Amino acid sequence: MTISTTLWFVYRGMIYCGIAGLLLTAIPHMRLHKRALQCYWLMNLLVMSVWYMSQFSTQNWLVTSAPLRWIIALWLNANMAYVATGMGFLVISMLLRLFRRKLRNLLWRKPNAWLIPFVSILSVSGVYEAMSPPQLRHFDVYLEQLPPALEGMKIAQITDSHVGDFVSSAELASAVSRLNAEKPDLLVMTGDLLDDERQLDSAFAALASANAPLGVVAVLGNHEKYQGLPAILQQYKNAETSGQIRLLVDEKMNLSYRGTEFQIVGVDYPILPDSRRKLAETAKLEYLQSSAKKAFSDVTREQWILCLTHHPDFFDLAAANQASLSLAGHTHGGQALPLGYTVGRLWSDYLKGWFQRQQSQMYVSVGMGHIWPYRLGVPTEIVTFTLHTKK
Repeated sequence: MTISTTLWFVYRGMIYCGIAGLLLTAIPHMRLHKRALQCYWLMNLLVMSVWYMSQFSTQNWLVTSAPLRWIIALWLNANMAYVATGMGFLVISMLLRLFRRKLRNLLWRKPNAWLIPFVSILSVSGVYEAMSPPQLRHFDVYLEQLPPALEGMKIAQITDSHVGDFVSSAELASAVSRLNAEKPDLLVMTGDLLDDERQLDSAFAALASANAPLGVVAVLGNHEKYQGLPAILQQYKNAETSGQIRLLVDEKMNLSYRGTEFQIVGVDYPILPDSRRKLAETAKLEYLQSSAKKAFSDVTREQWILCLTHHPDFFDLAAANQASLSLAGHTHGGQALPLGYTVGRLWSDYLKGWFQRQQSQMYVSVGMGHIWPYRLGVPTEIVTFTLHTKK
């Protein structure tokens, strides 16, 4: 079985480690001593070989060995941080030389004295935050369109669990168990459930362990559509047949709470199956509009509407179609500061937290997982929402 989603990130890790190795080998004032350089390349070979071979093992080694997962995560992120800071250092030093500044300071002659400790601290901090259990967050949500009968209904959200190399199905089961203790009426999964097909059965078993009276409702994310979509859809079909989980793809369903019916609309992610290529903005908008047209085609406007979407950019269309509350994920909140306030803002207008359009509200969760094991200032989360009528 090909695990192309996780394997793609192995190749990315190889690139980061290769560039870091070139900096440490070829740049004179960044070069390591011979013995240290030999140890570095040996470690590089061992770590990347183990990670690569784990992709083709019957059972993912990283899932069964926490120390191995930590070693690979720390090594990857130290190399990535070294590439970023090392390249930045080289650019600044070149600019200073252009202005004929003499770089006599030890900082410029032996940068590894501060670069290596700095990237090590960055790596340990980010990996520790990524590997820590997700925070459990609670929100009281006041909605103008909420019928009085739905007062107090509790919804739990899991998103972006990315069950794979660095998040196991056991961790997903633990998250569901923690949410079960909160006694939600409904559990929603807003996409990117898993990346490792070897954990398909165990990931769905974890999701199905929810004890919410109204069940589990899910939508697709981009990662489900990258690889193995037919198998995932079949698993959802089996789970629906057994009454455990319902998948919504550009459609709606009716549920009843305390005798009052409400509607859940679930929309597809705007990307073609088996493709990593992002759609152009025009094509993406057309895809989202097509999803909205299909999903809201038979919605009863007099009933309360909850919208589930992986991509938060759907919010404008959800609000235009009178969805009272939308729940989304996808962005990971930028995953690391300062991305949440710089590049991330260019990526999406709805990066994390609460947003409002007219009478519609949306919460964008930063997610409980990741496929690249690094979080800094954006800890993972699982969320519950208690609904209230705004007076």
